[in-house]
Amino acid sequence: MSTSAPASERWTPTSAADREQVLKELEAILASYHFRGSKRYPAMLKYVVAAALDGHAGELKERTLGVEVFGRHPDYDTSADPVVRFSASEVRKRIAQYYHENGTGSRLQIELPLGSYVPEFIPRTPGLVTIFPGTTPTITNSPERRPTQNPRHHRLTVVALSALVVFASVIAAFWYHKSSRESYTVVDELWGPLLKSPGQVLFVVGPVLQEALMARAENTGAINNMTGRYDHVSVLSAVALTHLAGVPQRNGRMYEVKESTETSLADMRSRPVVLIGAVNNTWTMHVVNLLRFRFLFDGRNAEIQDTRDPHSPLLSFDVTDSSQSVTTDYAIVARFHDPTTEGPVLVIAGLGPNGTEVASEFASDPQYIRRIAEKLPSGWENKNLELVLKMDVIGSKAGPPELVASTMW
Repeated sequence: MSTSAPASERWTPTSAADREQVLKELEAILASYHFRGSKRYPAMLKYVVAAALDGHAGELKERTLGVEVFGRHPDYDTSADPVVRFSASEVRKRIAQYYHENGTGSRLQIELPLGSYVPEFIPRTPGLVTIFPGTTPTITNSPERRPTQNPRHHRLTVVALSALVVFASVIAAFWYHKSSRESYTVVDELWGPLLKSPGQVLFVVGPVLQEALMARAENTGAINNMTGRYDHVSVLSAVALTHLAGVPQRNGRMYEVKESTETSLADMRSRPVVLIGAVNNTWTMHVVNLLRFRFLFDGRNAEIQDTRDPHSPLLSFDVTDSSQSVTTDYAIVARFHDPTTEGPVLVIAGLGPNGTEVASEFASDPQYIRRIAEKLPSGWENKNLELVLKMDVIGSKAGPPELVASTMW
């Protein structure tokens, strides 16, 4: 993350050509793998850059972004729903990673300074990354020097300067990767057993409709498979998969995605498995049924039950009633060694689709995990664990997760 650039280094686009240069740089950033796997972070960066180019930088406040970018109600509680602050932090981190890896050929650098939602535009010479406190430096192409009257002294000077540049670059790279890794350490701790287990990570996603849990009809043509109700997942399940798949990808692990109705026990045997979805995922319902907190579903009503207090469900609602207003959702996040699959399993499952989506954000966001981990006993990263998360739902949007129950063994 970066602090604000010195005023002498900042640049204000004034002409159509300037604007085009900024938009071209923005396009390059958003096309990178740091952003293209997400929806909310590109949306936020595009919005603040467009507002700055249109002369509306003064309107870039937390509440405005919450309403315009993330669909929050105009009077929502920003202290209870820090979606803008969390997203801005993630945008800053991804911008820093982008310029560290790809930025040496650019003539412009876009930054989102710490403590502000107003982007800054910093001109650069190709090969030079402007360095401010908290940003990642790269090697600068040094201009050629004239020979001095003492060639030996000149050679010693060049060697010394080269050594200094290399040393500084090594130190900078070390601290960058150290800070980058530290920000993700808590994510890797949650995923530890899966990342250490051999084999491709298997993501098993529940289908969008309960009808898809039934056997596939015979003699269906290609058009039925293309337009029918099979082999489809909801948008929120797809978003959840996007959040989660980034973790093994960032660790250099291959992964596979299968729909739960097309997944057999043999597919899951002795490999790391991530189960996404609850009542629409038969494998989730099976493995969680052996845990303390489990889902109950009778075809109409769904609930999360604590087996130690089975008469007090955390939440129960009719999933078939489209007129029912859901203001609260719950999710189970569980990581354990499953005797059925004989391997590590990570369950990411909400009672409703909002719960699944927010649980996926939790399992891939170091800030969310760190905040929840502070409430867990020490050593949680080395134990089987099951968490029950709660999130408020306003309209179709869910707020950040809160820990309401946990167990470890």
